[in-house]
Amino acid sequence: MADKPTYEELEQRVKELEKKTLEREGTEEALRESEERYRTVLEANPDPVVVYDIEGKVIYFNPAFTRVFGWTIEERISKKMDEFVPEESWEETKFMIDKVLAGESFSGIETRRFTKEGKIIPISISGAIYRDPDNKPIGSVINLRNISAQKTLETQLQQALKMESIGTLTGGIAHDFNNILGIIIGNTELAMDDVPEWNPAHFNLKEIKTASIRAKDIVRQLLTFSRKTDQERKPIKIIQTIKDSLKFLRATIPTSIDIRQNIRATDDTVLTDPTQIHQIMMNLCTNASHAVETGGTIEVGIENIVLDEDSAVLYPDLIPGNYVKVTVSDTGQGIAPEATDRIFDPYFTTKEVGKGTGMGLSVVHGIVKSHGGAIIVESELGKGTTFSVFFPVIEKQVDSEIEIDEKLPTGNERILFVDDEESMVYVGRYRLERLGYQVEAQTSPVQALKLFQANPDQFDLLITDMAMPRMTGDMLVKEILKIRPDMPTILCTGFSEKIDEERSKKLGISAYIVKPFDRRDLAKLVRKVLNQEE
Repeated sequence: MADKPTYEELEQRVKELEKKTLEREGTEEALRESEERYRTVLEANPDPVVVYDIEGKVIYFNPAFTRVFGWTIEERISKKMDEFVPEESWEETKFMIDKVLAGESFSGIETRRFTKEGKIIPISISGAIYRDPDNKPIGSVINLRNISAQKTLETQLQQALKMESIGTLTGGIAHDFNNILGIIIGNTELAMDDVPEWNPAHFNLKEIKTASIRAKDIVRQLLTFSRKTDQERKPIKIIQTIKDSLKFLRATIPTSIDIRQNIRATDDTVLTDPTQIHQIMMNLCTNASHAVETGGTIEVGIENIVLDEDSAVLYPDLIPGNYVKVTVSDTGQGIAPEATDRIFDPYFTTKEVGKGTGMGLSVVHGIVKSHGGAIIVESELGKGTTFSVFFPVIEKQVDSEIEIDEKLPTGNERILFVDDEESMVYVGRYRLERLGYQVEAQTSPVQALKLFQANPDQFDLLITDMAMPRMTGDMLVKEILKIRPDMPTILCTGFSEKIDEERSKKLGISAYIVKPFDRRDLAKLVRKVLNQEE
């Protein structure tokens, strides 16, 4: 039988138990203080934070979590949060769970989560395991940063870069395309001189010229849109402009599609650029033709509408006043409800790859908004789509734009004409010669300079292109003005980032003209420059 412990031994044991008790109580107190400190930190954290136990059940989340996602701690305590993970986000979510279970931390993983209301928001998740005093894993702490604002900024930056790319691309092709249009317009005018007006071919040539001028305006509009330059607006009768657009569109839309007009407006004067109206109609009618595909109807309506204080409430983008309402309706399959909310977003499109970029309606929306107007879409699957565009009506009178067959100004001066394209040289020479001028044409600016140096007084006017190899037009003008400072000069360009009318004046250039231009513009400008020098 074991000996009973002595009094001294019992006393020692009691002291040891008291020591352990004090140590345990001190540890628990320290733990409580630590928990309070961490809770204070978590509650002050602007990012949502969730604390899970080892089974993935919620044991805590901070006020920021409630603010961002909507759930309160009372609603989710001791429950899992599977329901706020979208189906498409489970792959990266499982990766994070595996990391935690393996005792590893992770940081900055982008995914998406549902809010209590069902809205999906982008988030960046970081997390780590936490352990008990014996270093045993007992749960995880997850930080969920709402990156909606960051994603919006990224989208805006991407959009800005895309628009910059469009501007660069447009500027790159504008010079060559305008040169081509200049050749078409010039040769068409020369052919019209040789074909009597009673000949049907004369009418066809006139239509070619009209279409080419419209193509020039479209290039100008693209440059305006991509580079956000100011657009020249004036009072116009919008009905006639829309009718002109429909004539042009009729030739491009399949004949199996019926285009109808329902014009009831009587007050149709708006402040705009006709090119922008053409662009709106082209985009809306082209989209409508794609919607009806092989057969159906497109109806274009124009009517007046007056909005008072009460009715203006129905159109948040409009103020009370008089408007002309232009509608483009089709009998196509309609647009899905989820697509109508994004229909005006840049680069959003419901078309198949290769059949559209999604830029058209974004451009239209921008043009309409810049006019103080509004555009709305109404659509129902299987019942077609209607786009309604509202333009503010103005009371100002419209100047008559009837083309007067005035006699073109002529002359007999000697002109040095320089352009690196042989086709432009041909057109320029014969245009000027038919106006009575004596023309020396060159395709090389270097040779043109040598010719001028040999006898500076043999020419009365220099007309030069801007973009040419070895020597640009402004460089040629600079060298010629060194030799003869009073030499009249005209600089032509299809498009250039380096020169505009203001900069050309600073270089001493007499006049600046943008290609393509018709014979009337050329004749007037040449005579104006020569008369000024005289």
